[in-house]
Amino acid sequence: MNEWWFALTALEKVFVCIAIPSTLILVIQVILTLIGMGGEMDTDADTDLDGDIDGDDLDNATEFGGGFNLFTFRGIVAFFTVSGWMGYTLLKSDVPPVISVIVAVLSGFIMMALVAILFHYLGKLQTSGNIDVRNAIGKSGTVYLTVPAKREGFGKVNVIFQGRYNEYEAVTDEDESLKFGTEIVVVGISGLDTLVVKKK
Repeated sequence: MNEWWFALTALEKVFVCIAIPSTLILVIQVILTLIGMGGEMDTDADTDLDGDIDGDDLDNATEFGGGFNLFTFRGIVAFFTVSGWMGYTLLKSDVPPVISVIVAVLSGFIMMALVAILFHYLGKLQTSGNIDVRNAIGKSGTVYLTVPAKREGFGKVNVIFQGRYNEYEAVTDEDESLKFGTEIVVVGISGLDTLVVKKK
């Protein structure tokens, strides 16, 4: 092992030091996911405000969550894992260092994008049979990201319903913005799964 390590060039050592820890974290993530402890998929989605609904219009909705997030923990781990091993492999194949670094970084970004796309579509597999956003109506929660006044933009709130902790985009009709930590109550749904909230 020591002979192998000391035989590496400085750049090869850098790639190995990136690849090995990232791979271990990736393996742990996979194991946790397989045993059901890998964390819930995001339940946010970018929706438009076509108007408030009382919930009946959601019966035919099939897409919940699935917001496209490129820079997630999973994506970053995948980036470093692929970049590390790709760089190391290219250098051991006598590819020039500059090209090895460029290809390794590009490969990492491609993998990060693939992971983001994968979880984007996995999120869309969540249906009303799993999480029915209508059940949030009447529930209390707290503001996570400031909700702008008079629906001038989106904020985020945390609400517990259906026995789980949920984070959703939210709007409000209040005259003042709802700041971080403000207690709110859900009064309706806008679009597919944007919550309409007011100060509690």
